[in-house]
Amino acid sequence: MCVKRCIYCNTDIDLSESDVIPDALTNARVTNKCVCRIKHNNNFSDLFESKVINALALITNELDIKSSKGSDYAAYPAMVKIAGTEYETTMRTETDLFNGRVIKSVDKKHLLTSFDKAISMAKDESKVEAIDVNNIEVEKKVTIGLDIYFDQAMYRLVAKIAYEWYCAKNKVSGYHGDFKNIVTFITEGHGENPVGIVWNKDVYNLMSNQLNMGSHCLLAFQDHEDKINIIVNLFGIVIYRVVVCDHTPEFCANNLLYQELCTDSSRKEIIQTSPEALEREYVEYLSSTEHFTPVPLPNGMKCMIPNGIPSIDILQQMFICNVVNFFKKVHDEIKEPNKEIVGILRNNIEEIMQSSLFHKKSIKRFVKECFKDRTEPIKINPNTTNKKVVFLLYILFVIGNGEIDEINDQRLQQIIKNAFHIDGNNEIIITDELVAQLKEAMLKQENYSNIIEKGAAVIQHWE
Repeated sequence: MCVKRCIYCNTDIDLSESDVIPDALTNARVTNKCVCRIKHNNNFSDLFESKVINALALITNELDIKSSKGSDYAAYPAMVKIAGTEYETTMRTETDLFNGRVIKSVDKKHLLTSFDKAISMAKDESKVEAIDVNNIEVEKKVTIGLDIYFDQAMYRLVAKIAYEWYCAKNKVSGYHGDFKNIVTFITEGHGENPVGIVWNKDVYNLMSNQLNMGSHCLLAFQDHEDKINIIVNLFGIVIYRVVVCDHTPEFCANNLLYQELCTDSSRKEIIQTSPEALEREYVEYLSSTEHFTPVPLPNGMKCMIPNGIPSIDILQQMFICNVVNFFKKVHDEIKEPNKEIVGILRNNIEEIMQSSLFHKKSIKRFVKECFKDRTEPIKINPNTTNKKVVFLLYILFVIGNGEIDEINDQRLQQIIKNAFHIDGNNEIIITDELVAQLKEAMLKQENYSNIIEKGAAVIQHWE
């Protein structure tokens, strides 16, 4: 039996299960079991992983991603204006502002907390002003820095993801000199940086049309120079190309790899020796009379009708081959920001922030945070600018109005499609105009609170 060894230092002592993508950045774990526990697993957190995780806290929070090692979602910095006064704070949930903690205003002249705690702290009720959060405008501003995407910490993390994933899919054990450059860069931050950021808008469009919003995508292939390239697409926001090795290692047979890791923990995976082998697979499948029956058409041509549900995802395999061909032809990565990539990143982040991912985990989280231990009817603030909250309240409103007793994933998706008149996989962009319409629709119903809470009860009982 072959002894497992660390792919960084070759030791066979105290090996661990390394999360290829840090646990705090994904709901779908991928691991490599050939990494030593302290020096090349735990220590990477301090060297570069923590910096990236903290910088992306808002993104992971918005996508309902949290580490399995903790019970809370990541906290992100926010500037909140309440009744004309600005407060600088950190938030994990939309209810954090009014959960009784004490928040100091930017000008240090005001404190925001629960009324009882404010009285206790002030020791003079005349110094305390009560505000009705249901009738005042609460404006939240968050700043998303783009510097992290070009930071050395990010480059080292992306290199680690690519290297550990490629080794895991090829069952590589122990350190091999073939990977000397990337190992040195990951462990020491020295040597030639093997990571570049893709700034071709066409490839972002190509991949976004195929992938689920917020998912990670990894793709490995051999380029025209026989180098092993790994494409690392994080959250659908940014795409990196990593040169894992400047030649194809003789001990690695699987050199066409694909994996999509979705926010709902689902995943898609293909492992093949090459794009040519993958193309032969789907061409042979399409040509087989075992899987398709030829039906003659009036014009003399024949139409191939599938005999049942295909055993392979033909469209996905064609997509992978097309993407590989694109990356073989186009090699325009950069390491410093330019106008084009800044625009792409801002647009992709904005889409994630304005689009809701309507799956079980997301809506159950919202109900748990907003309706747990609630003793008073929920009220909609007519002045609120929180798009996501209004949108999710409207989904509960629709469920409550529909006399629905039980729900599942399929029915939730159908409710959303019917409510917003959308087809297929179209995504809903939450605009200011849409939010205004949704608030108006709910507020004109005199008993909207009861309707919303009825919808929330359905979600609470969703097993």
